[in-house]
Amino acid sequence: MTAPVVTAPNAAAEDTSNFAKHMNSNPIQRRLIDRFHRVLMGKLGELAPASFLDAGCGEGFVAQIISEQFPGLPITGFDFNEPSVELARAKNPNATFIPASIYELPFKDGEFDVTGCFEVLEHLHDPLAALRELSRVTSRAVVMSVPHEPYFSLMNAARGKNLDIRPRGSDPDHRNLWTREAFRAFVEQELNVSWIGGSLPWTICVGTKK
Repeated sequence: MTAPVVTAPNAAAEDTSNFAKHMNSNPIQRRLIDRFHRVLMGKLGELAPASFLDAGCGEGFVAQIISEQFPGLPITGFDFNEPSVELARAKNPNATFIPASIYELPFKDGEFDVTGCFEVLEHLHDPLAALRELSRVTSRAVVMSVPHEPYFSLMNAARGKNLDIRPRGSDPDHRNLWTREAFRAFVEQELNVSWIGGSLPWTICVGTKK
């Protein structure tokens, strides 16, 4: 990569945890997020995608970094939250964003070379159904990230965050708390795991089609 990856502030405001995370001014958290993005971009660089689907695109922060790192890459994104989709469109005028459910994607089988699903699966009631749908619309590889438990929760608890949640420090919106080994086993139900690692406190996994 030739350009630095930086989580730049956005003048708009949206009441989502994703927006709050990327807008956080705490220098330690920003460094963690920037490092996380660098690992993601490194894995995408190795894959050299011909087209990319941003699954659960949120407000378009990651899509913006991807478009800057890989100029000319066709990017499509979706999110269930329509206000987030509108912000993603504003941030990424050269990409395509639509509102959609991760369980019923309006795309053809194998329509995208590579799909990314970042900080989404831990929120879902049925993550396996979502993973199967992501695999369906992907021809080659799915790159995913989720919190690396129990370290994610322990780091929150250490700074006094979410102390009233059980497990202590976990996010109240997280329905799936995966260790790295457990996440590998989850992904392998649908994809071959070609790489799993991460950037503390997140796990990052590259799954290829079987």
